[in-house]
Amino acid sequence: MDIRQTVYFSIEMWGAFFSLIAALTILLTRHFDKSGARKLMLAMLCSAALMICDCMSIWFRGNISENSHIIERWATFAVYFFSFLIIPLSAQYVSQIIYKRSGGFKLYWEFIEWGIFIFGALLLIANEIYPFIFYIDDASRFIRMPFFFWLPSLIGFIGILTTMAVALVYSKYMMKIERAAVVSFLTLPLAGIIIKLFNPETPFVTIAIVISVIILFVSYETSYVQFLVEKEKILSEEKLKLVNQQMKPHFIFNTLTLIRFQCKTAPNEAAQTVTEFSNYLRDITDYMTEEDCISVEAELDIVKNYLQIQSKRFGDGIKLEYDIEETDFDVPPFSIQTLVENSIHHGLNSGKKDKGLVRISTKKHGRNYIVTVEDNGKGFDTSELNNTGKSSVGITNTRHRVEIMCKGELKIESEQGKGTRAVIVIPE
Repeated sequence: MDIRQTVYFSIEMWGAFFSLIAALTILLTRHFDKSGARKLMLAMLCSAALMICDCMSIWFRGNISENSHIIERWATFAVYFFSFLIIPLSAQYVSQIIYKRSGGFKLYWEFIEWGIFIFGALLLIANEIYPFIFYIDDASRFIRMPFFFWLPSLIGFIGILTTMAVALVYSKYMMKIERAAVVSFLTLPLAGIIIKLFNPETPFVTIAIVISVIILFVSYETSYVQFLVEKEKILSEEKLKLVNQQMKPHFIFNTLTLIRFQCKTAPNEAAQTVTEFSNYLRDITDYMTEEDCISVEAELDIVKNYLQIQSKRFGDGIKLEYDIEETDFDVPPFSIQTLVENSIHHGLNSGKKDKGLVRISTKKHGRNYIVTVEDNGKGFDTSELNNTGKSSVGITNTRHRVEIMCKGELKIESEQGKGTRAVIVIPE
């Protein structure tokens, strides 16, 4: 290789290395936007493959051997293939940005991009059978054919200009850095295509594509930082709601009334209730400001103290069942506690003649830990959970904290007149 080829080779090797590191970084931060992360990660891997193939093409170009000719031929084919492929992959990511920012407005222009890619791939395959765009001679040199000047460039222009049109229309849904990333994705490869038409030996198109994809990666990481800031804001707000939710004066007053009654009728039970009540208050005080998930065992201790007190208040009016199979995982503080309080409220105010039943179970299913809280109460219309004016603050709070703190989800199933089933799903 001459000095110029050595410089190009070094640039593209570093480009491939960065693209692989970027893909790994996206993999580690994918939980905040799984769909967008998956699409951008594929674009990064495609970028790395493009750079590696172009490096192989540069390395073996001009080597007179049968193996060098074969490698140069397929490396050049792969360069064009991945150059076409990266356009719909990047378009999918842009489409995901618009979908997420617009609140669910789905665009289907990416299918046009995939159609353009398939057309380009078929042309490359046809070129291998009957060269009309380029071919590699016996000396492993790149030879341009009559259609070289317009056919690959036309495919690139159509794909990029299609994305440009969509991006301009929906740019209001993007952050400034995302708009800059999309503009670079559109303009840099166009400039590279124009340069390559007059200087085909230089890898300006591949370098331009990699630079634009890197800027897309930077915009993704900026979105991730914004997500972390928003996460802290939400957790701070939810923490204030949690303090108000747990320190309920009615429960405290009712418990003190129970203890006063027991002091007169059953002093030993009163002493036990004081112990359970003090343990409950100690636990909620200890975990009130906790910013991380806690062990499910610690959470169940809070729940059991709470239920012991409630069972003494209501006597035979409440039945408790536990089915604890798995305890080796964490949950947000007061997540199970809030669901149990909800079950107690609905179970004991159902108007049924049967006992109010509260059943708590934990198990592992596949790669997820499952916590279930069930009651046989009056149930409710779950559509109310989407109504901010009617939805339970406790359930909404718990759902947010499960999603943000443990990357899990909370599912609520309820049937009026039969009861409610709340399920927390925590991934490994």
